[in-house]
Amino acid sequence: MNWDQVIIKIKEKIQLGTDVNTIVSTYRFVVEIPPYKCKQYDNKEGYKVKIGENNAIKIPISMLQTLFQNSQKNNNTYNTKVFRDAFPVQAKNHGCHVHVIGKIFEKSGSVVNVGKDYLI
Repeated sequence: MNWDQVIIKIKEKIQLGTDVNTIVSTYRFVVEIPPYKCKQYDNKEGYKVKIGENNAIKIPISMLQTLFQNSQKNNNTYNTKVFRDAFPVQAKNHGCHVHVIGKIFEKSGSVVNVGKDYLI
């Protein structure tokens, strides 16, 4: 699967209200979808995901693309290391990015969850 196929799947499957919780989280739902502008990412289009009662993270499409392409170079595996290597500041500030993005990929049908990793 290539990025062009993946982004089509993401845009089709990840909609307002999509549940991106893991088995240990409860608040993670998509609250904004493209053409939502992620202000802290130069107004790039993306998603806003609630991660707590009063908190949310922004995930620009460009971040998803970078992570998908880096995962391809990582034996077709998306995991914490791939995220931390590409986005160390976000990993430090909100480690939940790793899991939310994994769930976005999984819910779109772009990856398969295998324990702590996601395989393309």
